[in-house]
Amino acid sequence: MFKKYYLTEWSFFKKKLRFIFLILLLLLILLSFSTYSYFIKYPERAKSTLFDYVKTFRKAGLYGENSFKVFVKLFLNNLTFSLGATLLGFIPFLFLPVIAIMHLSAQVGLVISLNELFVKQNQLKFLTFLSPHGVFEIPAIIYAAAIGVYLSIQISRKVIPWTKHNSLPFPTLCKQASRSFVLIVVPLLLIAAFVETFITPSQL
Repeated sequence: MFKKYYLTEWSFFKKKLRFIFLILLLLLILLSFSTYSYFIKYPERAKSTLFDYVKTFRKAGLYGENSFKVFVKLFLNNLTFSLGATLLGFIPFLFLPVIAIMHLSAQVGLVISLNELFVKQNQLKFLTFLSPHGVFEIPAIIYAAAIGVYLSIQISRKVIPWTKHNSLPFPTLCKQASRSFVLIVVPLLLIAAFVETFITPSQL
């Protein structure tokens, strides 16, 4: 049964989401490099931004001794963020899910710049250290944003009179988005939270 659902999702991804996903991935890379360059030029701003992130994470309870609680909070935090990226797609014309990519690229650029400025570890080794959970978390967020952009395109078509006939029924859009989110985004975020909580710290 699950095989059938995933085959359907794979077909949907190839036809509707693949191009959007690749564009968002390219945007993430470009914005991450831009953020990295900015913080390399202004190291004090990189340090202050890091402190702001740490304060936010502490308030959210993402640091603690109880690993299971940290795992749950990490998962819920990323789930909320990803769900927001998808739901923003119901607003036409503005393509607001791109905001999630901008936010993610700011984090990626910041982390890489901090390593070069202060940690001074070989970048390849540093990325290898981050990749165990990043390889699941980053695609999950991009996928969630891609769903949102797809929704934004379809909702925009429904609003414009001369493209309305090419738009899909609203219940169909909701079904597509829900299926994609549950089958792809949720499992990837679960794996990412597990790896970040129980595996990545052991590499320190």
